[in-house]
Amino acid sequence: MKDCRDRIVPALLLVLACPAIMPAAPPIRSVEDVHRILQKDTLTAEEMAAVRDYLMQRYRKENLSLGTHRHLLKRLADGGGIVVWALKAPKQSKVTVVAEKGRRWPMRRLADGDLWVASARFGNFTSVHYRYDVDGKRLGGGRNGRFGFESYTWTPDSLEQPGVPKGKLIDMGRHTSRKYFPGAQRRWWIYVPAQYDRKNAENVKLLVVQDGQGYIRGEGNVCTVMDNLIHKGKVPVTIVVFLSPGEYPRAGGGKPRSNRSNEYDTCTPRYATFLSEEILPLVREKYPFSEDPWDHCIMGASSGGSCAFTAAWHRNDLFRRVISFVGSFCDFRGLDDYPRYGKSHTMQGDDFGPWKTAHDYPALIRKTEPRKQLRVFLQDGVNDLDNQLGNWFLNNQRMAAALAYAGYPYRFVAGKGMHSKRHGMAILPEIMEWIWQEP
Repeated sequence: MKDCRDRIVPALLLVLACPAIMPAAPPIRSVEDVHRILQKDTLTAEEMAAVRDYLMQRYRKENLSLGTHRHLLKRLADGGGIVVWALKAPKQSKVTVVAEKGRRWPMRRLADGDLWVASARFGNFTSVHYRYDVDGKRLGGGRNGRFGFESYTWTPDSLEQPGVPKGKLIDMGRHTSRKYFPGAQRRWWIYVPAQYDRKNAENVKLLVVQDGQGYIRGEGNVCTVMDNLIHKGKVPVTIVVFLSPGEYPRAGGGKPRSNRSNEYDTCTPRYATFLSEEILPLVREKYPFSEDPWDHCIMGASSGGSCAFTAAWHRNDLFRRVISFVGSFCDFRGLDDYPRYGKSHTMQGDDFGPWKTAHDYPALIRKTEPRKQLRVFLQDGVNDLDNQLGNWFLNNQRMAAALAYAGYPYRFVAGKGMHSKRHGMAILPEIMEWIWQEP
């Protein structure tokens, strides 16, 4: 027995004399792991090192001191998501993520370094436009400084259904503009419903869709919606033309220069006339459709939405039905484009006119007599953009109020979404039914 004790006691003393062996921090493999650790009031050195290693790996090509990099984001099954921010700033700074609506997320420094971090979990239908604040100086912003979550469900009319005849989506290749945007190239497609009959062309409707490349694939795409609605007799037989914005090739290759803003945000008849003279004759040659402007609808989102209204407003002889998702009815003027007075800054006569920005439309709608021939659908969400160009949701409200005042047939659907077409596409079947009703 003594021999046994002689062996046990020294071993026990050895264990007691050794310092406690702390378990290693668990490895970090995801945004969720970072968020879970950052919820603690106090972090161990191992946890801070693990977070830092993960972030440095994710941002190995970024300069984190500028604040122009994108946040890390993980979408969750409930429609919301988790966001992680990281910024390099001096050790003694006060660093905060600041956003609209008075929201702030203080950042914490990892160990003795210059890397600051913060994270938050957001629910469905949340939008944040943020910047970094370092001792009162704002960094970042722009496209990389915003995110949002929105989840919508599809109705049966947005999904492929058994027994429904499918129309044809014809890839028309590239069109090179000759007159109105000389040299601009664009992809375009034509949807022809299964029920199309040239002999009944005078009754065939037309729908033109801006940024068309985003409406022809996946669940809820326009072709599937039209298949279902035409089959059920809920909307008339309709030819749909999908156009991407024009691009100018660069000499020697490289990414083409986009002509989107020039086409969509310039509030003149030019884009609609381009459609009338360069695109629609090609469509009509293959697939004749009604010449009645009440049988023509134009649709788009963001600048594509305001472009749709511009086309119908200035070429009311061509389009009379408008569908706009999150329309950019904002002020796209540069600061130097406003009239100034004095010896060095003057603008005269037509240099400053009423057609330069979609922000002017509410006033024009209210004051224009006689009324134009229009039927307008507007959709926007309370979490849409709010920046130097304006407040998108407020300006869509202004549009709706002006249309109501002037007595136009219109509908405005307001939701919780952000600057995307997701809400509009989710309700597209009911929009299509409404837009083709008698004005």
